[in-house]
Amino acid sequence: MYQTLYRKYRPTTFDEVVGQDIIIRTIKNEIKNNKLNHAYIFSGPRGTGKTSTAKIIAKTINCENPNNLTPCNKCVNCTLYNNKQITDIIEIDAASNNGVDEIRELRNNVNLVPASGKYKIYIIDEVHMLTIGAFNALLKTLEEPPAHVIFILATTEIHKIPNTILSRCQKFDFNKISVNKIKERLEYIIKEEKIDIDDDAVVEIARLADGGMRDALSILDQVVAYSDSKITVDNIHEINGTIPQYELKELVENIINKNYNEIFDVIDKYDNNGKNFVKLAEEVINFYRNILLSLNAKEYLENNISYSEIYEELQNKITEHEIINNIKYFNESIPEMKKSNNPKLLFETVIIKILNNENDNVKSIKVEKVIEQVIPTKNVEVKSKEKQLPELNNNIDYEFLNKLENIRINNTLCNFDKKEFLEFKKKIEEIRVMLMNPKYSEITSLVLDGELKALGNNIIIFVYKNDRISKLFNEQIPEIEELFNEVYKNNYKVIATDISKWNTIKEEFNGKKKKYEYIEEPSLDNIKKKELNSIDSEFSDIIEYN
Repeated sequence: MYQTLYRKYRPTTFDEVVGQDIIIRTIKNEIKNNKLNHAYIFSGPRGTGKTSTAKIIAKTINCENPNNLTPCNKCVNCTLYNNKQITDIIEIDAASNNGVDEIRELRNNVNLVPASGKYKIYIIDEVHMLTIGAFNALLKTLEEPPAHVIFILATTEIHKIPNTILSRCQKFDFNKISVNKIKERLEYIIKEEKIDIDDDAVVEIARLADGGMRDALSILDQVVAYSDSKITVDNIHEINGTIPQYELKELVENIINKNYNEIFDVIDKYDNNGKNFVKLAEEVINFYRNILLSLNAKEYLENNISYSEIYEELQNKITEHEIINNIKYFNESIPEMKKSNNPKLLFETVIIKILNNENDNVKSIKVEKVIEQVIPTKNVEVKSKEKQLPELNNNIDYEFLNKLENIRINNTLCNFDKKEFLEFKKKIEEIRVMLMNPKYSEITSLVLDGELKALGNNIIIFVYKNDRISKLFNEQIPEIEELFNEVYKNNYKVIATDISKWNTIKEEFNGKKKKYEYIEEPSLDNIKKKELNSIDSEFSDIIEYN
């Protein structure tokens, strides 16, 4: 019978475990120095080697003649293990044996001495599936097992394990395996199996595996069965329900250029070809992420990501703010797509939402219609709105913010520290790491769009090209200060102003035309005011009488 690749090439020694070097080194040292723990918990994504490592530990410590911590495969215990006849290694699937009765039976059997080896090893897979009662039944045994018993628990959902269990185990976190490590292992297996495959296809399998070696081998197995000739990148995407990067580029470029007809024709084509819209959304997110990298970490992109030239071609056609918004919209839609019986409709809805946001004119059109009904068009001028910026918050007290702006600028300049300012200016780029954090991504982008101009009294002044953007900054001061504290571990205060006002301030400061003395500032709790619901207040920031 044919044996699948992930079973055939499952690691059997520590040296064959891919991408978990620190964990393997630690465990080998523990075995070598006879300092084995009585209980371990292995956590991490699927297909990263948790259960395989547990089996290797079990086989190695029961081997009678290990050679440099490699089982000999000749002794009685190794022979029994290889023939699946060993009784001293007990594997339990907690998904199907998750009750109190099963754990009580285990507890009754742990006192039995090993039949042939030195240790009796219990490997409990998917341990998070145990019931609370089962966990409680396991507690005492897990804390003080007999000297000949070792527990190894494996889970993909560590957050579901009670702290009482975690505190009794030595914990190892298995990480996703890097694309390069997966690629190297695939190349070895492809050579052993004499598989005819393009180099680009190998890279694509490694990328789509998302850090899981088992997933990579499953994709390879499937595409080998699917293809009648040399395996190509297109074959990979056909069996995986995804699309190649050059097609993703075409889709994203159409979104950027707002080519409605082309976009929905392509979506129909994907639907007819049976594409998985959840995977497609995830791939689009990854594509946008790579464009973001091309804007901010070009060298990293070129050294680590295939097809880097595709993303570089689009980097000047879209702003960081647009990219972050689009990632947010797709990311928010994925859980709903997974539950929906019509994911295509939800995918199309996200596209429409993005296109409307990129146009940024839907609300403006409604506003102009309201204005035309209330005031003749010839008597008003509608200001063009800042592209890709959110609406100003009607619940903010801008009179208070103007006062705070003046006070903070004054307090900065009364103790302006040029040395500290220049040092901080060098590390402002460190904030870019928060672009990938959904909690802070939008305000990080807003901060990076500003220009750092002064620092004093632990207050930082940012300058923007116009008053509207500086207002957007100032209405989010509490959130921005939280972000700065997260990145720099310092309780900086921040304030923004526009370039016109700053030039006047700079002239006064450099010409020593004004005396600056410290002023006690009011509480930030006063930023918000009661909402106003009238049309006048809603649209007052975009209407100006001639």
